[in-house]
Amino acid sequence: MMLLRTLVLERSGQDTPINGALLCGFAVAQTDSNFLVYSLDEETEPGNSRVYIAALRKKLDRYFLGGVESKEDLQVAMQVFKQILMAAAASGTKTGTVSESSIPFHFIDLKGCKLPPARPEDHHSMIIKKGLVMKVITLGMSAPALPAIESASLIVPSIRFSSQMIAPPRPTNPANSAEPSVCEPLEAQPLEAPVAIAQAQALEPAPEPESEPEPEQVELSAPPVQVEPAAPAPSPPAPKMEHASLVEMDSTLTSLAKVAQELTQQQQAAIEREEMLEQWQARLEQEQSELEEKNRALQQHSAQLHERDLEVGRTAEKLKQALSQVAGIRQRLQGVLLELDHTLDGQA
Repeated sequence: MMLLRTLVLERSGQDTPINGALLCGFAVAQTDSNFLVYSLDEETEPGNSRVYIAALRKKLDRYFLGGVESKEDLQVAMQVFKQILMAAAASGTKTGTVSESSIPFHFIDLKGCKLPPARPEDHHSMIIKKGLVMKVITLGMSAPALPAIESASLIVPSIRFSSQMIAPPRPTNPANSAEPSVCEPLEAQPLEAPVAIAQAQALEPAPEPESEPEPEQVELSAPPVQVEPAAPAPSPPAPKMEHASLVEMDSTLTSLAKVAQELTQQQQAAIEREEMLEQWQARLEQEQSELEEKNRALQQHSAQLHERDLEVGRTAEKLKQALSQVAGIRQRLQGVLLELDHTLDGQA
């Protein structure tokens, strides 16, 4: 049985992550975008299944998952996925055989790559025929694949903090205005889909707080820290230590995702073995039932033969008695004939 590539997913309100089946990944040069399609085996109605389309970005051999923000990119992704569905539904159709109105694309080689956890709530969903899911997976694995399109811009993921932070007020005292203000970010809760490099760049402090750029979807601020005029300004935290800590966190999460994937594969193999054992047990029970039926038929046939033997014995006893009666009648006839001979001889 073919082992499917799985994707770790996190849903709101659920502590335990779930696994989704990766259908395919494809790149569209028209929009310089990569997309990934996966399924949670959700049957919306008989014969139909729900699949999800996510934006797949690549930067320095690292992959980032997110929602398709542009409506135009989403329309292009849906159009290309419809082309893949048509190619998967048509037996023997190759991905290179497209019509003039088709959008050029190529499948992405995702073997051995590390995909971060994703959130289905952030991705667009579509309803397709359930029978096309495995055909799309087979098509994506058998078709020629190329690397993903490298992203030229800096990728900053969405970061959600559990504690709200505010920006420090600007100093109003002219005597203290020359003293640089120190902003130390509060300790944040674990991030969803952490990306070490981009996050480290987003959290890296700058020497001048007034000119520090703020990335989108990232709120980095902290309560002001009182600074004594005569005390020296504390040195900012070392970016390298934060970078190493975030890299270690990302490596740990990646290892956990790999372990979860291996456990899922082992669980799937155990389920398959259990199903095979159940099939063998069902066959044995069926054979045992057939043997019991044959045994009952043999016992019934043996009882019939025994009844016939008894009936033959009774018939033989009757024949024996009849033969003995015939023998007696024969003796009496012989005696009568002898008397008749004597009588006839006396008259002569």
